[in-house]
Amino acid sequence: MSKQSKISKQLKKYVLFLPLLLLLLIVTSACSNNGDTSDGDSNQETAEDDKLAEIKKAGKLVLGTSPDFPPFEFYVLNDSNQKEIVGSDISLAQAIADEIGVDLEIKATDFNGVLANIQTGSVDLGISGFAKTEARADVMDFSEGYQQEVSDGYQGIIVPKAAVDKYKTLDDLKNAEITIGAQGGSIQYEIAQKLTSETNIKQYGTTDAAIMALDSGDIDAVTVSTSSASQVISSFPDLTILPKDGFDLDSDNVYGTNVVGFPKDDNNKSFIDLVNKVIQDNKGNGNIEKWKDEAKAQSTEAIDAE
Repeated sequence: MSKQSKISKQLKKYVLFLPLLLLLLIVTSACSNNGDTSDGDSNQETAEDDKLAEIKKAGKLVLGTSPDFPPFEFYVLNDSNQKEIVGSDISLAQAIADEIGVDLEIKATDFNGVLANIQTGSVDLGISGFAKTEARADVMDFSEGYQQEVSDGYQGIIVPKAAVDKYKTLDDLKNAEITIGAQGGSIQYEIAQKLTSETNIKQYGTTDAAIMALDSGDIDAVTVSTSSASQVISSFPDLTILPKDGFDLDSDNVYGTNVVGFPKDDNNKSFIDLVNKVIQDNKGNGNIEKWKDEAKAQSTEAIDAE
């Protein structure tokens, strides 16, 4: 055989062997990646992006609330004569923090501030006597309901006692074109818009501030959640809440269920699931009602001490 023929025969062997070698390298590389790196990186990324894992890593749960809504959230003076935020909603938030195994940190603002902090993700969740509305659902997520307003109150309206005889019916009140006060950002503000024109509504940072404005004669009425306002107006002898019969501003119970609010985020699922579990557990064992009863007594004591 000539030297040229031997070289040609060897080249043919290499050409036949090369595709097999390349295939072997591809299969080996794929098996190695599937067994280790790819899934590991994916699982790590998922864990890092999960909100519940983020809260655990931080070691704290940041709650947004507006502490002007007894018995749900309000200030008291503790044994050290320092202001402390308490209430049935705060007890629920503490139960959630305990379930996760982290500290509870409270970020207190007015109600509009709570809504803004939820939307921007400045807090992990908001618990502040929230009701679910379509407008809010566009910018935040919600837990299941944990409490019904109708169990011990309704959406009502406070007026001076001297004006009660003017309003025999709700239509009388609407036709009077009175100036109504309401907490900014609240469902009570939405309800006020159904009673009078926008120009006749005054927004206040807190319901307390609106009630004080009513007492001083700056406005004619205030829309309120009566389960909270009934305790507050005990300090205002010249004011009264119009009766539920005829003046229930949410007779269809559209705003009757309290929920927890969350920043709108695809990574919130496990966190919201945990919160729903805490709600279910504490509704089932009676804690939700117990916390509310305890907070009612505490808020009454706080008002009496003023």
